[in-house]
Amino acid sequence: MKSLVVFLATLTFLTGTVSAAVSLRGSPESMAKQNEQADKEKLSRLWEKDLENFKKKKLLVPIPDGKRGVIVDDRLQEKYSWVRPWTSRFLVDFRGDFEKNLNDVPQVNSAVRTVEYQRKLRKENKNAASAEPGPRQSSHLTGSTVDIGKKDMSPRQLKWVRNYLLALKKRGLIEAIEEKHQAVFHIMVFKKYKKIK
Repeated sequence: MKSLVVFLATLTFLTGTVSAAVSLRGSPESMAKQNEQADKEKLSRLWEKDLENFKKKKLLVPIPDGKRGVIVDDRLQEKYSWVRPWTSRFLVDFRGDFEKNLNDVPQVNSAVRTVEYQRKLRKENKNAASAEPGPRQSSHLTGSTVDIGKKDMSPRQLKWVRNYLLALKKRGLIEAIEEKHQAVFHIMVFKKYKKIK
């Protein structure tokens, strides 16, 4: 039995399928890590009153769309279609690699949220993270997190995205989760991402 477990673990590692999905599993530890990173980077958790000021100061930038950018879900309100500059860079890089390898363009379903918005979302969706301070607070409140839709992805696309995110996660550039209750990849991009070549 033990040799079978070792064989299966080796096989999944070599094929890069199940190991990537397991590594992207959501957990309380992952949520705590996201909040620790936000604190380390001194990222504010945003309220509605903060949005316009952050946009004016370019602490938040529009989700890149158009020729080099991603598809933005029609349901995402314009005022929440903003991210941190390093998250924008990640999205441009991700879109370029996604299109080059898969001949398609990824979709962003969610980006910055405010405390008020997250509280409302939590009332409607019990799987949504907390808006309140603590280790389970949503990292969307920092503007550094996006949700990439996976509902319409093919098995080949899903495998590619899992491996792509896992590689960045291993390098300490993101914290990513493949959501099970929502059809998205939840990705918090760390500030140091902006320094990679």
